[in-house]
Amino acid sequence: MKFLKTTLAVSSFALFASATLQAADLSAHEKMAREIYKETVETPTSTDHPEAMFTLTGNLKNRFMEAGFAEEDITLLNVDGLGGMIVRYPGKDRSKQGIGFMAHLDVVTAKRKDWVLDPFVLTEKDGFFMGRGTADNKAGAVGLAATFIKLKKEGYVPDRDLVIIYTGDEETGMVTTKHIAANRDKLLNIELIYNSDAGGGSMDEDGKPLAYSIQAAEKTYMTLLLTVTNSGGHSSQPRDDNAIYQLIDALQKVEDYSFPPRLNPVSKIMLNVAAENETGEMKQALLDFANDPSDMVAADILSNNVRYNSITRTTCVTTMLEAGHAENALPQSAQATVNCRIMPGVDPADVEHVLASVIGDDGVVITRKAEPSFADASPLREDVIAAVKYAMAEEYGELPVSANMSAGGTDGKEFRAYGMPVYGTGGLFGRKGDRANAHGLNEKIRVDSFYKSLTHWERLMKFVSGGVQ
Repeated sequence: MKFLKTTLAVSSFALFASATLQAADLSAHEKMAREIYKETVETPTSTDHPEAMFTLTGNLKNRFMEAGFAEEDITLLNVDGLGGMIVRYPGKDRSKQGIGFMAHLDVVTAKRKDWVLDPFVLTEKDGFFMGRGTADNKAGAVGLAATFIKLKKEGYVPDRDLVIIYTGDEETGMVTTKHIAANRDKLLNIELIYNSDAGGGSMDEDGKPLAYSIQAAEKTYMTLLLTVTNSGGHSSQPRDDNAIYQLIDALQKVEDYSFPPRLNPVSKIMLNVAAENETGEMKQALLDFANDPSDMVAADILSNNVRYNSITRTTCVTTMLEAGHAENALPQSAQATVNCRIMPGVDPADVEHVLASVIGDDGVVITRKAEPSFADASPLREDVIAAVKYAMAEEYGELPVSANMSAGGTDGKEFRAYGMPVYGTGGLFGRKGDRANAHGLNEKIRVDSFYKSLTHWERLMKFVSGGVQ
């Protein structure tokens, strides 16, 4: 036992010394960022803890004020019980529109019993930071905060206002996002937004940087409810007008229908980039469709690939079913949830109308679960591309920069709906084979990627605000 205790003591000392050495290697800025990261991850801003968002925004406000920000430049939001925050970094020319930087502070629910580690404790292990929100999107949120604080303490004065937009329910209803977007002129007065929740770089298995992609478009998210009702009856006397069968017939038609293919400037870039990593028929189909979106032969080939189908078409898929009320009764109602991801620039009302025509049954009532926002892609501005190239150059060198369209959704789409250009320009680089597992169990990002992202944000902010000669 004495030997075991001695061994454990030596091992513990070695671990402590290693941790101390690692901490000693960090700059003051990195130490401060890690401290904020820990505080932010360990504040459980999921729907299970609605009060936590106000705790977090309050803590962040204190940090900003300690760094020298005036209280009038910090706006804490409470929108229908949901928190958010806007922080303004005053610039020399207050008459110019500012530049926005966005992140969401909320996270997807995580249950302790499901995780190997506590989801709301920041754990550093095997070169990764682990915990709910480490990737989505608290690394981005902290990167923005830590950079504002560093620049303020150093006395940096931008040539125009810089504005952080912290939203509080991106993972659910985007109520705070919609509020800020609708009141953007009063709350923000900005020209464009750099979104930390999208975009980023890629590396190979050995950590060699390969490329960077800017998110410049998103598919519109719309959920429809398809409902059939009738009088029901006893199961011993089945009839032809069965609500479940009627609904199934409608869903079969939805499954069989393919929306026409579409191309926009962002998806064209994505397809050409994808072609570089394909061979044979798929490579040719990517190039042919990117060159001519009316090429139905190429479009049909791409439709057989899950990824490329999502880039080239609006998709609607059944995700939930609810029907019947007793095992010995004919169903009085049957309802299906159909989730649509709509190509940029397409009106959701047109998609709903098409599905109604395809189903061709007035007995199937279609309603929207919520009112969707939709917008076209943000224009690929040369100044944005130049800013991103400068931002990543110090840590990753010169890399090819392309654009992408998200099949999922971020806060960006709510601002694009009002004509505000939004660009996903996150500072994280993902290594091939790694899984951040955002929304899933044991979410994580690489430690070195987090620290390098701090350089990314500082260089980006200075580039867009006259701090680079």
